[in-house]
Amino acid sequence: MTITDIHCHVNWLDMDIDAWAAHFRSLGVSRVWALGWEEWDRRWTGEYELPTPDALEAAQRYPDLFVPFCSVDPREADVPGRIRAYVEQGCKGFGEAKFRLCVDNPDLKVVYHTCAELGLPFLFHMDIWMPDVSFWYMADLTRLPAVLEEFPTVNFIGHGPGWWRWISGDAEDHPTNAYPEGKVTPGGLLPQLLAKYDNLWADLSAGSGLNAITRDPDFGRHFVLDLSHKLMYGTDYFDRRLLDALEGYELPEDVMARILDGNSRRLVE
Repeated sequence: MTITDIHCHVNWLDMDIDAWAAHFRSLGVSRVWALGWEEWDRRWTGEYELPTPDALEAAQRYPDLFVPFCSVDPREADVPGRIRAYVEQGCKGFGEAKFRLCVDNPDLKVVYHTCAELGLPFLFHMDIWMPDVSFWYMADLTRLPAVLEEFPTVNFIGHGPGWWRWISGDAEDHPTNAYPEGKVTPGGLLPQLLAKYDNLWADLSAGSGLNAITRDPDFGRHFVLDLSHKLMYGTDYFDRRLLDALEGYELPEDVMARILDGNSRRLVE
């Protein structure tokens, strides 16, 4: 079965472009979205910032494997011009958007307008405030519906602890719990939004996505079945835990095909 991994950063986790390419080949992955990450507040991101040129280099060296995305901090000068320049160099989407801004911030809306103009999907990381760590990004899911309605032609792809915690209906009762455990309470905002908005998608990558669909296996399997047309496989790491979890659910072949490859190809050919 063809596999696309929609969430990778090259030159990260002590692995260069060649190492990542070899890793994905070993897993049978045939296509990878190589994401950037740019943010001007470098108190935290200075150690982790992942430049778009690295994603472009990966695609140049392995054009049959990597699909480059661009990331431009919306508070920088000439954001539309920089995005257009990256698209001219080959970028097929915007991401990873990981900024200490609310999702409906006016600066971000400039990015959304540009994505609409250029036909780019927008992949974002949503996180929550945690004591002593300046991790909060793209707050928060309750603000997102208005953005989805204002930009109906932009495909938004959500990811991260601040996104996946909303799979449960009791998310607001635990505002600083990034990785909730145990049974999922029915009525979560995230499943509702995924079912309602055609332009909203979910990136299953990282521990947050894995935790969301495995913390309550009965709920998780039904969630995947019900929303398989909106979910996309990704890792954001160098393991196969998510793939093992999906295979463990013994999903129908058409469901697996959508999650592993088909849905991503609807957004990026």
